[in-house]
Amino acid sequence: MEQAQRQPRHYLGIGRAAMGLSALGMAASAAIAYPYADSFSLGTQVAAHLALPVSAAVFKLGYVVRLAAHHAMGNFQAG
Repeated sequence: MEQAQRQPRHYLGIGRAAMGLSALGMAASAAIAYPYADSFSLGTQVAAHLALPVSAAVFKLGYVVRLAAHHAMGNFQAG
């Protein structure tokens, strides 16, 4: 029983980490793509623009993993 309860907590941590890291990635790529664009090469700016939707998708996946972990632990109020 303890192993079954430990697994959702592991996925909860993974979901939170994915959300945190992707939020940092979004902030960094938005900063490179827009306000500090003059300081970076065109290739870096293109990569930053491409990284924005990718990091947003990772954030959303992390949120779904987090919600699934809460559901598995019986916390139906998490949102």
